[in-house]
Parts: sequence; structure tokens; C-alpha cells
Amino acid sequence: MVQNISICDLLNQPDKNISFWVDRFEDMPEPENLVFPHKHNFYEIIWVKKGNSTQTIDYKNYEITADSLFFISPGQLHLFEEWQDIEGYCIMFTEDYFLQLFQNKNILFELSYLDNLYSNPFLKIKEEGKSKLQAVVDFLLEENSNETRQALLFVLLKQIQNLFSEKVIDQSSKHQIVIFKQFKNLVEQNFNKHLALTDYANQLNITAHHLNSIIKFLCNKTTSDIIKERILVEAKQLLQFSDETISQITYKLGFEDSSYFARYFKKYTSNSPLEFRKQHFR
Repeated sequence: MVQNISICDLLNQPDKNISFWVDRFEDMPEPENLVFPHKHNFYEIIWVKKGNSTQTIDYKNYEITADSLFFISPGQLHLFEEWQDIEGYCIMFTEDYFLQLFQNKNILFELSYLDNLYSNPFLKIKEEGKSKLQAVVDFLLEENSNETRQALLFVLLKQIQNLFSEKVIDQSSKHQIVIFKQFKNLVEQNFNKHLALTDYANQLNITAHHLNSIIKFLCNKTTSDIIKERILVEAKQLLQFSDETISQITYKLGFEDSSYFARYFKKYTSNSPLEFRKQHFR
């Protein structure tokens, strides 16, 4: 199956417990024994100041150019396909590290660019934004106090949120983002159970109509779209990286029979599960 890596794995220090790291991209060691694609159990922000890169997140390709921020969240299938003379910074942290100082998870949820709320997990930044981020990153590189680093990380994340938003997000929008992230967490836990929309809405203590309205407003998708996308990503990973049979994958994804799963998969990917496996199996 897909390798699930930690910050320690990326830094070639598997015997250590590292929950936060910041470094210049060009100074980081070349990862050893790292398989691509893989998943992270941490958040990673890559600030590309110079150079170009091609990244793939959950089977979607992105061209990253200079003066861009790129965000990778836990659980996403990540492939660093190529890079050319990249200079910049890499900031990595776990959810637990962030929550040591801010114990309310909703604060993390309010950062809309994490967990890929919008379709593009990157942001082009202007000169004014670069100077603000640079000051905080410089402090992070120099600071040794863990508590101060946690506070500086929060400042950096909030500055990125301000850059990411064309206007300051009001409390109403923050509340909607939190509900969206809570919904995505529920989908992660239940996507193979094929729950009804009302089941998710009830767990969030809102109406189904309200939940659908929030999803539509934030990312122009329906709740069904979010669930479908999660099922398809899981199906593709199982077909590409496991040796389980189509019948076993059908059962794992909660479909009634293989023929129905095959029709469902082909409807949204234009390939049958077997065709996809033949093209991508590793």
C-alpha cells in the first residue's frame, strides 16, 4: 500500500520524534528510502521563491512557479514529480504540535487553505506578502524555544490566511469553514458506508439543506461531490497500489457488487477499474 510518512522520514531521522521543522528547501537532505507517491501524517507548506516544480495531489497535477506557496495536508496522496533549481522554504508541522498551544481544533479548521478546501492547493504571492512572510520565517529559523516557535507558526499561518483571502473572513464565514472541515472529517471516517446526507447533517447538528448550502458556497460543489471524490481517490489508490482483487476492493468501498462498482467508477473516470489498474498498477 501507499507509504505514510512522517517528518522524521522526510529528514532521514526515522528514530526521532519530530513534530515541527522549518528549513531552506535547498539545505534539506535528499530523502532516503522514500517512495513516491506517498501520504503525509503532517502538514507541509512549501514556499518556492525560485525555480519550478510539478506536484501531484490526489491524482491532480499542479505546475508550481516562483513566488508560490504550496500546501500539502495529512492523508493526501502526494507525488513530487520534478523540480528545477528550487530555492525557498519548507515548513512542516503535525496537528498535535499546533494544538499543544491552541487546544481548540477549530482554530486550525479556520485556516481555509489547509486540507485543500479549494481546488488549487497553492497561492501566488506578491511583493508585499513576501516581505511579511519572510520576516516570520526568518524568526522561525533562528528561534530555539518550542513555545515561541508555536506562536510564530500561528502568526505565519494567519498571515498566509490573510494573503489567501481577498478580504478578511468574517465570523460567519469562519463558522462555515469549520463546519466544512468537520464534514470532511466525517466523510473520511464514513465514505465507504454510503451514509445519507441527513446522517452527516445530524452529526453536525444542522439541517441537510444548510450543510449543502455551505458546501456549495465555499467550493461550488455538493456534499455528494465531496463524498464521490473521496471514494474515487480511495478506489484509485487500492487499484494502483494494492494486490487486492476487484471484488475485495468493491467490498472494502461498501458497494453491493463488482458490476455496480465498475459502472460507478467508469462513469466518473472514463475507465473501468480493470483498465485503470492495467494503466497504473505498481
